[in-house]
Amino acid sequence: MSPLDTPDAGLREMPLFDVPAGPASVREAASRRRLRARFLRAGRHAVDDRELLELLLSGCRPADDAGALAGALLDMFGTAPRALAARPDRLRAVPGLSEDAIAALKTAEALGIRMAREHVPQTVRPSLGGYNKVIDYCRTLAGHREVEEFHALYLDRKNRLLADECLHKGSVCHTPAYPREICIRCLELQASAVVAVHNHPSGSTDASRADIAMTNRIRDALKTIEVTLLDHVIVTPSGSFSFQTSGLL
Repeated sequence: MSPLDTPDAGLREMPLFDVPAGPASVREAASRRRLRARFLRAGRHAVDDRELLELLLSGCRPADDAGALAGALLDMFGTAPRALAARPDRLRAVPGLSEDAIAALKTAEALGIRMAREHVPQTVRPSLGGYNKVIDYCRTLAGHREVEEFHALYLDRKNRLLADECLHKGSVCHTPAYPREICIRCLELQASAVVAVHNHPSGSTDASRADIAMTNRIRDALKTIEVTLLDHVIVTPSGSFSFQTSGLL
């Protein structure tokens, strides 16, 4: 009798993907369907960070690991927004997280930033209504980062947003800011005003002496090219500090 004639030969030849899912996989799929239905019915307030991440990752393979991966992301980064804001190389340190899953997380972050920008008022000025939307946008840009980042919002003569750019990334407690580079970029964009933004990963919104000194250097440099520093905003995941509204600018 040849090997192909043995009673279990067909089983040995069966591809792995044809093997029926086990009871655990069936239970996980049913649980995820209930989670998805609850989310679609009741909205984002009906689910927590772990469940949101699980829903986001459930479309990536292997889908059965979505719940475990969501838990691993929270263990490493603490919150869903911080997981979305994490650098790809940091996300690759999560065991089992595929490139598809990393792409899904970064896509969700990019969509969130674009949605926040849609709410920025046409005219950006600290003294006008709607400035809170600008602050919210700044927090979306940088508030959940693990290290300090320095961003600049460039505005035209009517204080309309021309561009927002991350100029520098630093450590958990410091990022450099070079007034000369900001001035050069203003000239390239023909900007008339700037809102400076940086984050404090520590969660504290207090402006340090270094923050105040940096703000003064940027303000004075911009004056030489007749550009106004409208504000410098410090952002954290849960708060913000405006130099302009606090009387420091």
